This record gives sequence, structure tokens and C-alpha cells, in this order.
Amino acid sequence: MSVRAWVGCAAALALLCGSALSAPAFVMDGPLMASLRQVAAGNFEAYNKKDINALLQGIDSRSPDYAATKQAAEAQFKALDVTTELVDFVYMGHDDEFAVARVKAKTTGKPGSGFADNTVDAITLFHQEQGQWKLWSENILAVTITP
Repeated sequence: MSVRAWVGCAAALALLCGSALSAPAFVMDGPLMASLRQVAAGNFEAYNKKDINALLQGIDSRSPDYAATKQAAEAQFKALDVTTELVDFVYMGHDDEFAVARVKAKTTGKPGSGFADNTVDAITLFHQEQGQWKLWSENILAVTITP
């Protein structure tokens, strides 16, 4: 076999192997992606209902943000009349401990409330607690005020 033929076969084999390996990984992450999206959406649903218990059930109790989130949510439930909705969810990947997604959420106040409607773009970490994916933390990338 000539060098040119050998290189051509090796390149074709690498291309086929690369495609075969990447497709199952994406397919395997599909259920995880759907589960994480539901965790984020469920968090917003609980927030909109002002249900502190449901909200906290979606957050890993070992999260360094757990107590601060509880306090902030309780204060916001008393002071604000807003609704939050999931605008975009982009699954980014996972390792053996955490999963990562880019989450965009739009928060809207009641007319005349003086609340500045906005969209928050954040990188969100998820972690398993007793076999269930829950929110761990987020890093806000941008806040866009809606005119």
C-alpha cells in the first residue's frame, strides 16, 4: 500500500471513529440536558408561586449559596410582585460531579410597580443531591434591562 493510500485510509478511519464517538455522547446527554432544563424551569415556577419550600427543594442543601438564596427569596417574595420565565437554556457539559448550562431568565414586574424588567444571562452549575440534580450556583454574565 502506498503512503498516499495509507494516509487516506487513516484519515477516513479517524473521521468515521470521531463521528461514531461524538454521536452517542450527545444522545446520552439528551436526558441529562432535559433534566437540568426542568430543574431550572421548576425553580422559576416555584419562585413565581412564592413557594419557598419548593424553591429550596430545587437547590442543593450543601450549596454555598443555599442560605443566602433562602433569605433573598423570602425578602423578594414580600417586596416584589414579579414573574420569571426561562428564555433560553444551553447545556454545556458535565464531569463526574457537576453539570453546566447557560441559562437566560426574564423577570417582569407588574405594570406601574416601578420594577425594571430584565433578562439575566448566567452560567449555572448543577450538582446531584441524593441522586437528583439540583441547582448549585450561578455566575451572572450580563443583565439586560428591558425598555
